[in-house]
Amino acid sequence: MAIVRKVLIDDFDKIYPLLRNFNNTSLKKEGWKRLFVSHWESDAGHCGYVLVDGEKIVGYLGMLFSVKVVRGQHHKFCNISSWIVEKKYRNESFSLLLQLLKLKEYTVTNFTPDKTTYVASKKLGFKDFETHFRILIPFPTLKALRADCSIVDGKGMVKQFLKDNYRQIYNDHLFFDCLHLWIKTRTGGFYMILTKVLKKGIPAAQIHFISDLNYFKENVTSLTIKLCVKLKVLIVMIDERYLKGVSMLFSTRMKLPQPRIFKSESLKGEDIDSLYSELVVLNI
Repeated sequence: MAIVRKVLIDDFDKIYPLLRNFNNTSLKKEGWKRLFVSHWESDAGHCGYVLVDGEKIVGYLGMLFSVKVVRGQHHKFCNISSWIVEKKYRNESFSLLLQLLKLKEYTVTNFTPDKTTYVASKKLGFKDFETHFRILIPFPTLKALRADCSIVDGKGMVKQFLKDNYRQIYNDHLFFDCLHLWIKTRTGGFYMILTKVLKKGIPAAQIHFISDLNYFKENVTSLTIKLCVKLKVLIVMIDERYLKGVSMLFSTRMKLPQPRIFKSESLKGEDIDSLYSELVVLNI
């Protein structure tokens, strides 16, 4: 019978053969190693759990811990980056997920569950917080081309616009493949964090954070065009909860393979963005 224990940094080489089973060709060995580092302030003291039979690691549940300010309060987060178990030990795989029930002080998230993980997590009380994303398509209308909206990039340039809480977010994501942008508008400005990804071979910009949704929605048509030109992408992607039901011209609504899920005693789904998650750490 296999036993469950916390992941050690030295476990990576033993876990890597399991991770290769995800068949994500965009992720190399060095990329997967990012899951085995404590990137952000946390008192958790580990980065997940493994299922061990003798000396062999036969299962892995990856966790990314962080502390974030939400609505002026500090909250502990645990993001589930991956859950995989060798076929022979699938009957014992639920013992890994049971570790999540111990995290009562944490908001636990999973942005990329497969069908098995989704079904198992729902049995543990997880809830859906996102089912769709929206693809924003650059369409050069006369109004969009005339809009007074400009992009400030360059890490030093962006940082000067940021207040304390946003500076912490900026610093926490400085060493990942994130694009930090300040968007200047006629009446103000806002902070955005994106990553460049390939979706079915199409170069795309994926939005992870927006500091002011109202400014974003007022300028979205013009901004989509400017982002695509500046970042050399064809589309911009955003989870639909950010839009709060507002319809968008020149966009397509797409269903996620499985809903994004969370478990929390203190926060709602609308409070969750995809920073401090596997989407950013692995750039997927």
